[in-house]
Order: sequence, then structure tokens, then C-alpha cells
Amino acid sequence: MYIDMDMTIGSPENQQAFWELQSYSDDCAIMAQVSLLHQFGVNLTENQAIFECSSHGWYTPGGGTLPGDVGNLLDLHGVSTHDVHYATVADLARELQAGHGIIVGVNSAELWNSGPLSDLKHWLCKAFGLDNSTFNPADHAVVVTGIDVSDPGNPHVIINDSGHPDGQGHPYPLDKFLDAWENSNFSYTATNAAIPHDTATMGDLDLLDLSKWLAGSLAGGAVLAETGDIFSAAAASVTAANLMEEWFSNPAAVRDI
Repeated sequence: MYIDMDMTIGSPENQQAFWELQSYSDDCAIMAQVSLLHQFGVNLTENQAIFECSSHGWYTPGGGTLPGDVGNLLDLHGVSTHDVHYATVADLARELQAGHGIIVGVNSAELWNSGPLSDLKHWLCKAFGLDNSTFNPADHAVVVTGIDVSDPGNPHVIINDSGHPDGQGHPYPLDKFLDAWENSNFSYTATNAAIPHDTATMGDLDLLDLSKWLAGSLAGGAVLAETGDIFSAAAASVTAANLMEEWFSNPAAVRDI
């Protein structure tokens, strides 16, 4: 998929240079932190990071890292972090615009399409109103590096995923990402400081507002071209802009559309 960097919140091109495939099945949270540490100039190998986390009780071989311990390795090396729960895509966008590094918890099966069993578990949780974070919890950590809003009707979230061979700067449709992210109660850990090489703020340009404007313009132009009715076109523009606002502010809205 082509990513239009002029319409992308964040700096996925810069961050994908720091992607590395993990060597073990359960050290994804460690590798996500190592990726960010490298961008802050802290050189740490995977095995060194595993040793440090194991020594502090933040990692158990065969058990991985508990969600509450994600960010501890960053803090240990002077990169302070904060945690957010029940977040929205708008929260991620604001972190990206500030240049912060972001680690989110996801359910890997829902992100990777791991087959009918995963689909069944997801369907059961939805059908019976079960809490995904309890019955189908997040089991994987990835770094969110950008949000591509070049197509207002189909935004994509770009991630560095150390657990997948094609995980370097991989874009996922917003609805698929939200389904996987929901399983951690929409939680993330972000750095308090901007990544030194990051230029994600783009001056005073607010891509969230720009995406709403673009969505409204496209919808209004299409209706005007088809009907010639300027009032219908204006109504379509407002509807499209409001829809884009809801997409970014309410994770459930994407799946309800």
C-alpha cells in the first residue's frame, strides 16, 4: 500500500528504520521499547534488554511482560513515559503530532487474521457483549508510528510490529486496528518527550482538521457533480466532516458504520 507522507500524522518512514524482528515468541513488549530507546540514542541489544527486564521482574521467559510493566525499561534508561487507558484514535493522533513514541497492546490474532478460531472468539465476544480484554485479551505489543488519512473514507494506522516478518511500517485499516486494540481496553504507553529525529508536528498544520475538511470537500463535490444541488452538496459535506470527527473520537463508531 502506498503511504502519502504529506497526509500522514506521525513519522513512520523515520521509525521503520528502527524496526527489528524479535528472536523470541514472548518479548514483543521489550522489543517495542528497544525500538524507541534506539531512537532516543540508547543502544541496547535484545538480549541485554531481556536481561535487564528479567532482573527487575518485568519479564518472565515463557510469560512475557505484564501490561503494567510496559514502559519500565524506557523509564530505567531516562526516557519517561505515561500510560493512557480507554483512549481514542484522536489521542494517538495527538501523541503522534507531538512526536511521542507510542506502544499499544493488541490481540495478535485479530491483527494478523490468524484463522477461523480467532474469528469465532471475536464473534462470540461481540455477539454476547463479552469484555474482549477479559475473554480475548491483548497478547502482543506494537509501536504505532503513524496514521494515514490520505483517504478520508479509509484511514490506516501504521505500526512497527516486531512479531511479524512483514511488520516494518505495516499499515492496517482503522477498523481492523481498533478491533485488535480494543482487547487491551484501548490502552497505550507513550514517551513524554518527542523522539529526537521526529518531525511529526508539521508546524501549525492540524491533520485531524485537514482530514475532516478533505472528507467534506470530496463528499460535497461528488454530490454537486451528480445532482447540481448546492444545498444537498453542503449537507453531504457537513455529514462527511462529522463522520470523520466521529471516526477519530469514538473507536466504536468505525465498527458500527
